[in-house]
This record gives sequence, C-alpha cells and structure tokens, in this order.
Amino acid sequence: MDQEEETSQTSTYDVAATRSHLLGIAHVQKNQKSVIVDTRVIKHYGRRMKLNCRHGYNILILQNGKVSSSDDDIDSHCVMEFTSMSPGHVRIRGVEANLFLAMNKDGLLYGEADPNNTSTIFIEQPEGPYSAYLSLKYQRKKWYVAIKKNGKIKSGPTTKRGQHATHFLTIVI
Repeated sequence: MDQEEETSQTSTYDVAATRSHLLGIAHVQKNQKSVIVDTRVIKHYGRRMKLNCRHGYNILILQNGKVSSSDDDIDSHCVMEFTSMSPGHVRIRGVEANLFLAMNKDGLLYGEADPNNTSTIFIEQPEGPYSAYLSLKYQRKKWYVAIKKNGKIKSGPTTKRGQHATHFLTIVI
C-alpha cells in the first residue's frame, strides 16, 4: 500500500515537472506533496514583434483580456510573440499580458489564457509586403484580424480579404 502511494506521488510530481518545463511554472515541495506555484512567466518560444496595421495602429492585449489598438509605438502591451504551429499557422501571445490573441464565435478578438484553445491559431497570409491573419477556427466564414481607420478593433464578420484594415506589417523587436 505504501509503495502504491509513493508511486502516485511520484507520477504526480513527474506530470507537474513536465508541465512546469513547458509553461515555466515553479514547484515547491511541501510535506512530500507537490504544490504548483504559477509565476506568470512563460519561456520565450517565438519571435517577438509588433503587429502594425496599415492604418498606423498596433494591436495590443491588456491584462484583463481586452484586445485594443494603440498608435503609441513604445507601449509594452504591443509586443507580441509569434509561435509557428505548422507551416502558415501561428499563435500570437501578448508578452506583457501573457495572453494569446483569440477570436470568439461573434468574431470579436480577446485575450485567451489557454494556449490549447483552437481559437488562438491564425493562418498567416502574405499580401504583398503585408500579412493578413485569418482565424483558423472560423476560416470558412473568412474572419480576419483587423483594425478600422479610427483605431477600433473590427469584428470578424465585417472583414474581407484585401481590406486595408486586415493588412499588418510585422515589426521585429
């Protein structure tokens, strides 16, 4: 019985250790049990850039999960980390907020904490010197990431390929 209990504790720790390696979570051992402490620091997995729309605004993800835009080039919330999922598919994470850019069923952009959510994957489509980001989950509906001329985030149902609002330059940091 003691051996089973010891094996159970070891496997729990191994799973937690694997998870910490992937997500940058620190572990604290207390009374022979593993306790996971979230440090809110994820290792750097991709290239860091700013997504600058053709209208002059950068996409930003705030701590509360709201996605907005800013014309301020030095705002730290504008720094995004791009991770390639497969050829042409990317996941975009706001570095400061530690949230992933995602699109919901209404076509609105938001910050998602779960990187395994399929709404966090976008198809990167080159359009001349620009790139457009089509939601993988809603690709049949052809919903893109976009910013209007006035700087407000455009909802997915009102976007089309080729619109200036969907054109982004990636500025390497």
